[in-house]
Amino acid sequence: MEKCCQLIERQKYSEALKSLIQILKNEINAPKLNTIHFIHLILSQSQRYKQVQIKILELLSPELNQEEKYFNLAFDLINLYIDQNNYASAKSKLKQLRRYIQKVENNLVFMYMIEQMEILLSHKQKNINQKKQLETYGELSKQERTLNYFEYDGMPVYLIPVRWLNKWKSYVTETPIQSNSDCLNIENELDTLTNLLKIQIDVEIEEQVIHPGPINGFILIYVMQQIDLDLFEPKKHTNYFIKENLREGIDYIKVGFKIYEYLKKIYGGFDVKRMIVEHSQTQIRYVDLILRQIQFIFFPADYPIEVRVITANNKDFISDLSQKVMRIFKFQNKLRWWKFINLEEQNKFMQKKNQQFLNGYLLEKSTLIEEINFTNSDIFICEVKVNKDWDLSNKENKEMQYQLENTSIISQNNYDFNPLNVRRESYRYYMAYDSIDEEDNHEQTIKSGLTGLQNLGNTCFMNAAIQCLSNTYEFTEFVLSKEFQNQLNKQNPLGTKGLLASTYCDLMKSMWFGSDSSISPYQLKRVIDKFAPQFYGYGQHDSHEFLSYLLDGLHEDLNRVLKKPTVKDIEITNESDLEASQIFWNNYLLRNQSQIQELMVGQYKSTIICPNCQRVSKSFDPFMSLSLPIPSYTLLHISLYFIYSHESTPLKIQLNIKSDQDLNQISQELSKVLDINEDQMNFVLIKDHLVIQRIQKYSNVKQLFQNDGQLFVFQVEKEYYSLEEDQIHVEFYFCSGRENFNQKNKIVTFPRQCIVTKTNQISYLYYQIYKQFRSHFMLILEEGSHFLKENIKLDQISQKIPESQEEFIQEFKLYSEVPFQLFYNGKQLSIDSQEDIESFHTKLLYIHVILNPLITRQDINNLKFQKCKDFVIEQNRQQRNGQYSLEDCLRQFAKQEILEKGDEWYCMNCKTHVQAAKQMEIYKAPQVLIIHLKRFRSAYNKSNNNYNYFITQGAQQKITAMVNFSKTLDLNNYVLSKVNDNDSIDYTYDLYGVENHLGGLGGGHYTTYAYNSIIKQWVEYNDSSVRLMKSDIESEAAYLLFYRRKSSVQQNI
Repeated sequence: MEKCCQLIERQKYSEALKSLIQILKNEINAPKLNTIHFIHLILSQSQRYKQVQIKILELLSPELNQEEKYFNLAFDLINLYIDQNNYASAKSKLKQLRRYIQKVENNLVFMYMIEQMEILLSHKQKNINQKKQLETYGELSKQERTLNYFEYDGMPVYLIPVRWLNKWKSYVTETPIQSNSDCLNIENELDTLTNLLKIQIDVEIEEQVIHPGPINGFILIYVMQQIDLDLFEPKKHTNYFIKENLREGIDYIKVGFKIYEYLKKIYGGFDVKRMIVEHSQTQIRYVDLILRQIQFIFFPADYPIEVRVITANNKDFISDLSQKVMRIFKFQNKLRWWKFINLEEQNKFMQKKNQQFLNGYLLEKSTLIEEINFTNSDIFICEVKVNKDWDLSNKENKEMQYQLENTSIISQNNYDFNPLNVRRESYRYYMAYDSIDEEDNHEQTIKSGLTGLQNLGNTCFMNAAIQCLSNTYEFTEFVLSKEFQNQLNKQNPLGTKGLLASTYCDLMKSMWFGSDSSISPYQLKRVIDKFAPQFYGYGQHDSHEFLSYLLDGLHEDLNRVLKKPTVKDIEITNESDLEASQIFWNNYLLRNQSQIQELMVGQYKSTIICPNCQRVSKSFDPFMSLSLPIPSYTLLHISLYFIYSHESTPLKIQLNIKSDQDLNQISQELSKVLDINEDQMNFVLIKDHLVIQRIQKYSNVKQLFQNDGQLFVFQVEKEYYSLEEDQIHVEFYFCSGRENFNQKNKIVTFPRQCIVTKTNQISYLYYQIYKQFRSHFMLILEEGSHFLKENIKLDQISQKIPESQEEFIQEFKLYSEVPFQLFYNGKQLSIDSQEDIESFHTKLLYIHVILNPLITRQDINNLKFQKCKDFVIEQNRQQRNGQYSLEDCLRQFAKQEILEKGDEWYCMNCKTHVQAAKQMEIYKAPQVLIIHLKRFRSAYNKSNNNYNYFITQGAQQKITAMVNFSKTLDLNNYVLSKVNDNDSIDYTYDLYGVENHLGGLGGGHYTTYAYNSIIKQWVEYNDSSVRLMKSDIESEAAYLLFYRRKSSVQQNI
């Protein structure tokens, strides 16, 4: 199971699922919760596998000491039932869950949530005009924007699942939801799983329009068993945690009170509520989304001591905690709160009876929760005054007040409490490692850099970067030297008055000369929060962006230039690269001289050429890290639907095509795997069931991403652009027949296509359309239909498929009601008409197929017009998971590119912006080289979002391709000063640090592998955990690489 955890974190879903299926086979009669949990975790990455998720979760059975996990998985199953509008199964499962939970100890939280779910399912929904709902929603949204609702401190904010809002938008606009094109590349494994479970998956191109049901906020929360419930109405929303890694605009949207209450009155719902708060100093308002987990014990207390858990907002005071405890436990006594000075003192206190002294701090009533340095490992003391005097005091027998050294800083809205993933520690697997810390060794030893950093809440991005920088001995020795203090620049307006550098220095002293196995980087976090508000709070951030800020901040705090001169822009004319680079470098040194600059700053060469006048512009700019593209960035992920000309189920196909290729490459791939001629394929983009563009095969594949539509490929007798003189292209649209033909007729599915000749009659159109409609229509007849004449049985129709137009006419006569009628330009076409199609005088014929009004909306759903199945092209899986070398990335970085529209360069000669040719190269490389692998790229595709005004634009995808890197890097052939200008430096580097990003965008976690120069071994740093490594440091997770030149002198810290 540990191997599966690792594969999931690295997004190797196919391999993980393959292993899990093998485990499931062995457990099929009694699957374990962990097996179900991890399979569910993989499938939940996509909206496409709900049927399989339901089947997997239906295998649930309780396990001893796993009540919390079982409850949350059971709630996930109920949520899936609700999403499918299967309320009978949801209620049945909820009753079953209630019976089980009633037998569980400490079940108050569970029972409370079950009661809330029962209220949700019992709501009687109001019948309000759909158009009116949409108008009111728009008006209320406008009011929110006009009033700047989210700028008011103390106002409530409600989270609505994007999934529910999509269904609601679909319902009130009667527009189907476009199915997601996300692909986990698990289709083969999914086939094995569905065979094991004995189910068949119905994949649909679009979801049918269905009632959205109640606003099911339960899908956004995680229920924690140990929380003590606060039933005070204004605080009920603090009884549950929001699931980890949910993304605004992708998983939920935030709305104000009026919008939520309006929708809730109609549909009912479970409130996922949070509050807008204002920071006391900056007056910045933000939504305090993530609750803090407060673990505490009562004093005095019986032994063994019971740890209690309550929740708090970041803006709560200690006095608020006291009020909350008094409400929950019905106390009248006075309370006060203590915090241990460290975890060691905490453990000592917890292990002894009847203690009255502790080594800790008394917390002031006015202290904010966000101002306290604590993690999920910390346990507070809530002292209850039972006598005239307080019983508890610190070891020095005097009160120590917990005072903050610096001003408080603004808070964002995230905290890394991780209840969803069964605690982050349980996901870590160290089978191949030896722990540095020995539990039985109580001697105080200097850690020499083998010190973990406690996770303060989603601060792994910071911890991992600091560990790499800590093991940069060239800089760390300087920080720990007397010279460091002499070079502090407290006057630099671009710095932090020396606060960042001084706090970093204190942290390094604790990490290299302290004896604790792990320490808190809280003070450094607070300074960074103050001067870099983009990192404030407890949200996850990009570690490279953080490292860039940290290096720049340290550089400015240590800048030896006390008064920066103003420098002029440089214009290079006829100077050589050597001369030009020196001019730029000297210009840079006029304002920048520090230890960071000497160790870590290199120099780019940028060349831009105007395509009109051929003017060449060169510049030589500094860099602190080298950002390299991964070659897979040039692959475009194409999602398409292939529609057969006969009754076969349409295919959903995922392809990876190089960005410089045209659609011929796609048609070649399809022809090869489907055995269909390339000239029998029509490529079109479809939106809202209408063809918005016909694409010729010589068009570049990038065109697919520049237009708003989904790619469909239709099999036809002849592609549209190659029709013979006597051929006519027919496009027909199935429409609901609730009214006579008019503009209100709703198209219910994507169009179908066929080719006819001019001499064909209208009856032939009926025949061609019926051939594609017949298999769908049979699904209605099987349910029992009055479309058949009284003496006709279904077998007489279903057993024989018409093979000619004459047989079709004979079968059509067996119906008491015709299934559909054809219209052209609003005029009905008779099946008995002898009129030739040539009479329409067009090469492109649009036909509306108006379904019989007796076919209800539910019947239309049963027709399964949108049904399709996934089709995997194996070669694309291999291409997607290709491997590259670091040299491949370096070559990709140095390739010349043409600037795209919107990113043009202004040519001084032409006096206009042009799409110039640009090339970036390394001119000089620093002593310490930090390489950033650009694993994240924009992935927003507006064609995938029907309602993109509330979907976050600019979403990203992670490139998980393996980049092979060696412990020795020869950069001599890539450094221009060496290649062209006889630079005497040997640019050969040794690897000493690797920062890894595990998992996806939202669910990512950072760790570090670093070479410790004291013990001369590779060490893994994972927040508080520090372990010697025995496994390979190369992996697909590598994100930042730290190299030092071989000529760098070894120093002893």
